Amino acid sequence: MKPRIDLDDGITREEHQSLASRWDEMISLAEEIIWRNYLDPNSGDIMSQVGSFPDIRSLTGNYYVGDVSYGYVYRDKKHRPYHIKEGRLRHKHHNGKEWISEWLPLDSPEITRYYQILLSLHLTGDESGKEEDYMGLDLEAEFLKLDDPIEFEILSHDVI
Repeated sequence: MKPRIDLDDGITREEHQSLASRWDEMISLAEEIIWRNYLDPNSGDIMSQVGSFPDIRSLTGNYYVGDVSYGYVYRDKKHRPYHIKEGRLRHKHHNGKEWISEWLPLDSPEITRYYQILLSLHLTGDESGKEEDYMGLDLEAEFLKLDDPIEFEILSHDVI
């Protein structure tokens, strides 16, 4: 099964090709995360518990990539994310009472642009005697240069 590919506005063909050429590296890193965090019963990082979700007994160890997104994320000096909106950079957050938008120009020296890769994985499980989608796992990597090391972080996992 081929993943759906999403390219953010502004990412060039050359940048996409450079990122996509690292596919085997990305898959290897994702598999390490799956093993260490969900399948290895001896791991101190394991998030899968018997009797809760995800249940280590239900996971088959198989997965597929549902979606991959290549793009950018913009961060200020406090590492807060900004996105392009209406020709400017916007950071939107909630202050406990209301939503606040902070705006900066696209060429602001306060902002650093990072490449961003989002992988959406579907892990399969066997709860009812047949293998089927069990858990979604979203991974994110951010880095400055195309040849920087890729390090994925777990954004979330949830029931499919």
